Amino acid sequence: MKCVRCGMDSNLKERTETGGRCKNCNHPFVFDPQAGSKFTDIFFKNSIQTISSEKTLFFTTKQFWYFLEKRLTKKGNVGSVGCLFVLFFLLPFINTAISAMEFYPLAPIIIFVPLILYFIWASQSKLYSSKERRSFARAIQIIGGLILVAVLVWFFKFSKVKNIDFLLFLLGTGLGIFLIYLGTRQLTIQHKIPQAFQFHQSQIIQWLIRWQEINGKVRIFLRTSRKMSEPIKINSEVTAYSFDRVIVCDTAEIAQFLIANNFHFEHNCAVLSIDGYPQNIFSTVMQMLKQNPDLKIYAFHSANPRGVRMINELRNSPNWFGGNNLIIYDLGLLPRHVFPSKNMWILKSDESARQVQQIPTAVKSTLSTDELAWLEAGFYVELESFSPRKLLQVVSQGIAKTQAVANGYTSTSDNSLDSGDSGDDGIIFIGINNDSRNVGFFASDSFG
Repeated sequence: MKCVRCGMDSNLKERTETGGRCKNCNHPFVFDPQAGSKFTDIFFKNSIQTISSEKTLFFTTKQFWYFLEKRLTKKGNVGSVGCLFVLFFLLPFINTAISAMEFYPLAPIIIFVPLILYFIWASQSKLYSSKERRSFARAIQIIGGLILVAVLVWFFKFSKVKNIDFLLFLLGTGLGIFLIYLGTRQLTIQHKIPQAFQFHQSQIIQWLIRWQEINGKVRIFLRTSRKMSEPIKINSEVTAYSFDRVIVCDTAEIAQFLIANNFHFEHNCAVLSIDGYPQNIFSTVMQMLKQNPDLKIYAFHSANPRGVRMINELRNSPNWFGGNNLIIYDLGLLPRHVFPSKNMWILKSDESARQVQQIPTAVKSTLSTDELAWLEAGFYVELESFSPRKLLQVVSQGIAKTQAVANGYTSTSDNSLDSGDSGDDGIIFIGINNDSRNVGFFASDSFG
């Protein structure tokens, strides 16, 4: 195992003799697979560098949690390609055995049955990521197609068209068609399969604390946002100005993340959370925002009950922009963004299912039947499951696209939110009357 300080490799015996330290520089090891850890110091160090884009971006504890889970899940599982490789390696031996028993018609079935059963299990297992489950589902389709082709070739080329041959033909054809259907079905239900965690978030915090004790402070790691109740007095010359736009997040953690990465500075916008973060300047910033009659409001939220009702709160609450004729843009995340996704980390909880009851009727009417059923079942996806770079990219591109629409560079489509229709720009135009400037919002068909 290599040392993160000097790069020297120490085997188990050498680490034991030095008390868990590097044999060259005496630097302590934090993680040792031989002592029960799932990874090494090098893995942990590389993970920090990767999620932070070589230490240029701040990240939250939960983002790092999701990141480690994804890397370890990918590292530990054998995918469909690996299974097929093993099968084709053993294929000559299996074929020899089948030939000896003269079971030529059943050869495709005998070869693929164990693999099919495993792929069916893996395509709906919580132990695999959504992307891997989809690959297993597609593999089921491929196997079904191979069986179908093999049976057809055998029947029309080599069979003697006896009763038993015809029966085997029907069985093989039926199995092939069934597997193609099953693989297709498994692909369509991936958004209803929650992902399992290997670790608890508290373990991630403990690992980070231990890592920093040995290897120094990780300055790009964001601690839990602290409540700053004492207001900061801002110069009146500053408060006389306003912002072009405001990003309202559904959690203080996401707002803290955007601020830490200077998003507010680079895009001339305020960043707030729906629960009033940052508390010490919240009222002052809101006062400044309401001075701009052309303020653009962007909602950035998770695909959960709390997130989908954010627009309604921003539009109607007197604590926000109730009574003001302002346009609100919904950057996501919405359930419709989750359904076609290949690798979103889907969770499920009873608490999330109970929170659906708090969604106003007006908001429910903007959701499709599938979206509402998905939320009522307790499914949800958190923004913090995405990498820092991805989240910054989503918000930046969302702002750029809505600016392009506002400037007339692309067309908009006057459709309802649940229609599923959109213009060429991928933006749905919701209830905005340019003459009266009624409050409305944009919602994108895709996330990022």
